[in-house]
Amino acid sequence: MTDRDTEAPALPDADVDVDEVLADRSVRIVHEGSWIHPGGAARVAKALADAFDAPLTVGHTPDREFWSEYDVAFPFQERFHDGLSSKVFLNDTVRPASELLRAAGFRGLDFEEDVVISSGTAAKWWVPAHDQHHVHYCHVPPPRFYARPTDGVVDWATTTLVTVLDRHFADYCTGMLANSAFTRERVHKHYLRDRSEVPVVNPPIDVDRFEHAPADADDPYFVMIGRLNDMKRTDVVARAFRDLDARLVLVGDGPLRKQVARRRNVEVHERLSDDALADLVAESTGGIAFAREEHCGMTPKEFQSAGKPVVVPDEPNLDNHVTDGEDGVVVPVSEDGVRQGVERILDAEWDPDRIQQTAADWSHDAFREHAREAVARIVAADEA
Repeated sequence: MTDRDTEAPALPDADVDVDEVLADRSVRIVHEGSWIHPGGAARVAKALADAFDAPLTVGHTPDREFWSEYDVAFPFQERFHDGLSSKVFLNDTVRPASELLRAAGFRGLDFEEDVVISSGTAAKWWVPAHDQHHVHYCHVPPPRFYARPTDGVVDWATTTLVTVLDRHFADYCTGMLANSAFTRERVHKHYLRDRSEVPVVNPPIDVDRFEHAPADADDPYFVMIGRLNDMKRTDVVARAFRDLDARLVLVGDGPLRKQVARRRNVEVHERLSDDALADLVAESTGGIAFAREEHCGMTPKEFQSAGKPVVVPDEPNLDNHVTDGEDGVVVPVSEDGVRQGVERILDAEWDPDRIQQTAADWSHDAFREHAREAVARIVAADEA
């Protein structure tokens, strides 16, 4: 099963002239920002700006260079990243309070554009005027908001408070987009939105940037990209490589960096340029994406766009990216599962052209078409 198999119609109205609906309407993209290096959500925000030829408002960022090619404002940069305040707000202990303050900051912003497309939970708290449209691109409803509290009365109280606030501000959204069918289910349960009114717009992958190159049979290696933390199951994967005749190359940073770097057959690159990453993936034997509760999962498509098979866990949403035995392997969620997956890839013959075809629908051109159509339908339905 794939996300495409489970997508609902964008909206009930079928005959919408996208260019006509959007022609005279100004658009702004509003992204919540990031505490560490910009990731997948930030790349989607840039793709939205490209799709609508729109300016950006990004709450804050530690990496302004990432946004240098765009017309962008950073309203909370000084508060969260400059001077002494950054040492306070970036502390993990006060991070929940920092996130709440960030969301409240977006509530206080004013924009003059006709349509505002928000990206990230905090940006969703922006409230439109009566003649504006607010479309929220949901990467994932925040787990802290809908998770069952487990740490006592204080955790219960804070979780309940932010859940109520988040749902309250979500009611001001004209419509929502979801990055996957799995995320759409979360949106349906958390925000009580009808599935048919939440279009699925998969995030874009630079499919042309990743090319296939033969792997070195004498030095096979697998690539895993993302934050090095428990949510990504980084150490589970790293431990699995101790007894394998292959290397694991991790690209990313996080709290487990020093721990996993000591593992046998593991090397870590905190950060690589786009070209270096593309070369690393192109010459690899395969990729690994093993995160827990991955609501979308862009990295499997990056591997597949290079014609490389991917090891994924047998659970949503990552298992939706792979047809077992054709463009990767689906394995149990364990060290043994990872080992089995790696060995299956090493022992099999793979068709890179066939694997690359599975990533074609995630191109930037496809994203632009789907995003513009979805937003136009939402705007047209709101004004009907």
